[in-house]
Amino acid sequence: MPVKKPDRRTARTRKALMSAFVELMLTRGFPGVSVEDIATRADVGRSTFYLHFRSKDDILKQSLTQPSGGLAALVGQEVAVAALIAPLEHFHSQRKLNRVFLAYPARAVWVRCLADLIEPRLTALLRAHRGSHPTLPLPMIAAQIAESQIALIANWLKSRNTAKTDTIAEALIATTQANVEAMLREPNLGLGWAG
Repeated sequence: MPVKKPDRRTARTRKALMSAFVELMLTRGFPGVSVEDIATRADVGRSTFYLHFRSKDDILKQSLTQPSGGLAALVGQEVAVAALIAPLEHFHSQRKLNRVFLAYPARAVWVRCLADLIEPRLTALLRAHRGSHPTLPLPMIAAQIAESQIALIANWLKSRNTAKTDTIAEALIATTQANVEAMLREPNLGLGWAG
């Protein structure tokens, strides 16, 4: 059976909607953007928007999935400090623009997005370490880890006396590992964190 090629028009429309959304979000903030605004900026109808995204929250969540992948990877995977430097430096260089992603209600969507990426990793850890058992429901643990990671980044970006990027990367790794081990009640899961 032949593999179906993605429709270029569909890809262009999704890209136009995503670009319109990001532009509007960076200038107006998340609460100041409506689905109608996004569709108008992308030069499509509202119904076309809903063919691609369920809601304004959905397009925000999808825009945050790729940048959240590196943070989610800290759960149950060996991640070197060096792997976090470039994304953290990007956050730092764009901190004035990125503040809209760190403010509520956009931040709550980001936490949900990141938690959705973390939860399957927690499940995999529990399967790999059968003696472990969670102290809380996995969705709650995933949300706690996500909020902790985003809070550390947000506080760093707001700080006048900013820590060095590698220090923040080390802190992200250490706090994520500590949260995972504490909430899965399994010290030293053997996650092999790299420096």
